[in-house]
Amino acid sequence: MEIGAHFIIYDMESIRVLISRLEIDIESLLHNANFALREEDAVKLAIDEIKRKLEVFMDTIEKLGRQADMCSRDIRKARTMILQRMMRRSGTSTTGDSPWEL
Repeated sequence: MEIGAHFIIYDMESIRVLISRLEIDIESLLHNANFALREEDAVKLAIDEIKRKLEVFMDTIEKLGRQADMCSRDIRKARTMILQRMMRRSGTSTTGDSPWEL
């Protein structure tokens, strides 16, 4: 069960990193939009930069979705494994106190 916990911790850390990257990307997009509003001559440059960063942003969103799916699958697998262990051991309880001993 420790291995499953390590996988979940790793998955959650990956999601945290992706979300941090999204926060940075959003701040950068907002900075570029504010710059474009202040400097009319630089609007085209800012729009090009926003488009480029939007592509990176969308890529990060896709990665986050895939990572969340993997994490969800890992959690379901771990839950199934725990339930199977509980069911197997419920018939072989040594103390007889609880059918859910691990």
